[in-house]
Amino acid sequence: MACSGKPPEIQRVFWQINLIDDREQNLVYPALSLFLQADDPDGFEDLEEIYLINDEEELFWRLDSTSWQKSGSEDEIWIGSNSISMPGGSPLPGGEYRVMLLDVGGDAAEQTIFLKDSDFKIERGLIPEITIDEEEIRVSGRADSYTLWVYGKDRQYQRSFALDQDRIGIQEIIAVNPAYNESFSFRVYSSFKETKSGIISGPYTVSPGGSRSSGPAQVSE
Repeated sequence: MACSGKPPEIQRVFWQINLIDDREQNLVYPALSLFLQADDPDGFEDLEEIYLINDEEELFWRLDSTSWQKSGSEDEIWIGSNSISMPGGSPLPGGEYRVMLLDVGGDAAEQTIFLKDSDFKIERGLIPEITIDEEEIRVSGRADSYTLWVYGKDRQYQRSFALDQDRIGIQEIIAVNPAYNESFSFRVYSSFKETKSGIISGPYTVSPGGSRSSGPAQVSE
């Protein structure tokens, strides 16, 4: 239960349109990344839900503590998702969206973002090629930079690695967590500065000692 009854706080909102290169479903579709730097006078554990609402289109998305991704340090915690999307993979409608943060007592904070239809026009030909062998993971493409996101067995995000010269050694990843020596999964985030957009490719699973190579997924209609 909430202690003080004071509302939560949205300190900052980050949003960006990404193209999801889903290797499990073999689909490519646009999605919204939405993250809040959030706090609550009763403690971070008092935060319960995030809603993204388009009143004009009568659409909403709900994230809770079991489904949102959490990152950052104790002084700057971000919560949200990289995979807010429409059924069927169509772009989210352009327009005004309300971002609501609720705590367990029902108190709320709210901010507004505005999405344009043109934000979702990301070239599918920019999807990078990811190659995995026994020694390293290599990324080949036209992005400004690449970041590797590593996930645990529960598919929860654990940490990121900035790729140096578009590659990273398998042992460099294992050195951070010996459990990765058994296996680990990852996604590659490709950043495009000019359009302020990105591509998220994955997940890929690596079992050290084995190898796997993969190119772009087939494009969904």
